[in-house]
Amino acid sequence: MLSIHFNKQFFINALKANQNAVTFVSTTFALMLTLLIHGLIQGNLKSEYFVYAIIVSLAFFIWAVIDQKYRQHKSSHCLED
Repeated sequence: MLSIHFNKQFFINALKANQNAVTFVSTTFALMLTLLIHGLIQGNLKSEYFVYAIIVSLAFFIWAVIDQKYRQHKSSHCLED
């Protein structure tokens, strides 16, 4: 039997270090799994759907990174005034 060891502390440290990357990876994985299950049930599993899902996940990741940098810049700018 395959045993999967889940190190909670490693996951917590990774989440604290880079929240955007962890969110991107977990969201992408969940989206791919949902597409796979839906495609198998409906019988119309196409590779294009997975490419679109990766593009959308990447767009949200870039948006989160830009938003985080803008908010940090804005908050540091407000503190200087």
